[in-house]
Amino acid sequence: MIDPVSAFAMASMAFKGIKKAVEVGRELEDIAGFFGKYFQGVSDVNKAAEEAANPPLFKKVFASGSVEEEAMNALVHKKKIEEMERQIREMITLRYGVEAYKEMMQMRRQIREQRERTIYRQAARRKNFLWNTIYIGLISILLGCLWWLLVFLVNYKGA
Repeated sequence: MIDPVSAFAMASMAFKGIKKAVEVGRELEDIAGFFGKYFQGVSDVNKAAEEAANPPLFKKVFASGSVEEEAMNALVHKKKIEEMERQIREMITLRYGVEAYKEMMQMRRQIREQRERTIYRQAARRKNFLWNTIYIGLISILLGCLWWLLVFLVNYKGA
């Protein structure tokens, strides 16, 4: 699972980089890397909140923190991200205009779609592969037991 604390920290650091770069007058193209890291962190925080809403059975049983603590952390991260996004919108529109902000939002959608296609689907494939391997192993064990039982019954009747 994605660690929401480290994802939020990455988004916060990228936000600070964007803020500093805009303050010193760097061009939008120069700070595209900061935007990528920021959007990646925000996406990871959102994905972690999504996964926390549907935790696996083992996490439900052996969770280290309380439900209230997890909900409060998710709320705090959500509100801080909303504030950062508001500030980014203001910085970009004041410095570069509304069109640059719209372009940035388009870039954001593209990054989100790319991450969804690659990273999250890859994680889902790994998870499915693990469960399929477990199922195949269990079926193999069951078939082996049935084969042993059949051999035992044939030898018992033959004796």
